[in-house]
Amino acid sequence: MPPDRSWRPRVAGLVVGLLALGALGTAAVSATRSETPLASAHAIREADHSNAYYACLTAQAHALVRPDDVVFLGEANLDRWVTVIKAMGGWAHMAMRQSAASVAILLEHPAHGPSCAGETLVSIRRETHGGVRFRSGRQSSP
Repeated sequence: MPPDRSWRPRVAGLVVGLLALGALGTAAVSATRSETPLASAHAIREADHSNAYYACLTAQAHALVRPDDVVFLGEANLDRWVTVIKAMGGWAHMAMRQSAASVAILLEHPAHGPSCAGETLVSIRRETHGGVRFRSGRQSSP
C-alpha cells in the first residue's frame, strides 16, 4: 500500500496562508510608518503654502479671463504650463492653437508689485481695432 500523502496539500495551503499573513503584516507596518511623515508639521505647512499659491493664481486668472474667452496657454515650458493649467484648467475654455483663442495667458516673474509667491499671470489680448493689450494679474502674495 502506498504511503498516505493527503497531508501535503494541507501543509502547502498552511505555508501559503502564513506567507500571505506575513506580507499583510509587513504592508500594515509600512503604511503606518509612511503615514506619520505625511501628517508632519512641515508637510502641512507645504500643503498650506501650495493651496494659497494656487488660490492666488486662480484669483488672478479670474480677473484676467472673461467668461466668454477662449484661452491659449503661451508657455513653452511644461512645468509652467502645468502650473497654469492647475490654476485655471477646471473652469476656463482652452484652445490648443493660438489662432483659436481670444486671449493668451503667461506665467511671469514680475520685477515688482503684487505676486503669487514671486509669480504672476499676464494676459495678452487682441483688441477689435487690431491692437494688443497686455494686462498683469493683481493679487497679493500668499
